[in-house]
Amino acid sequence: MFSLAIQLLIATIVGFLSAQIATRRGRNSFLWFGIGFLFGVLGILAIFLIPKTQKKPESARDLPKIEPKPYIDGPIDRFWYYLDTANQQQGPMSHHALSQAWENGEICLTTLVWHDELVDWKELQEIIKIKE
Repeated sequence: MFSLAIQLLIATIVGFLSAQIATRRGRNSFLWFGIGFLFGVLGILAIFLIPKTQKKPESARDLPKIEPKPYIDGPIDRFWYYLDTANQQQGPMSHHALSQAWENGEICLTTLVWHDELVDWKELQEIIKIKE
């Protein structure tokens, strides 16, 4: 009777060890607990003989939501200008340079911007669009 209790205890410990190793290798822990419980050390060895599972690609609903990124809508092949806080004209600069200035916080949404296709200066917030 004492011997049976010790055998069950050892089988349970080996089953838990098998389940832990199986989980780390991407396998079903319940199945491998049973295999470890029934087959002992041979069950643990079997886990190492079977290759690790590949991660399945996440479905679109499991992916984190990516917020649309705002961007400056306007010609990228023109020179841009803006009025700084001292109302001094800055530029000419590329569309990319203006976008970088906005991303870096050098200009804000109320900053006046202009390029040669605009009739008058506009606040940056008037030409900001959201990518969808």
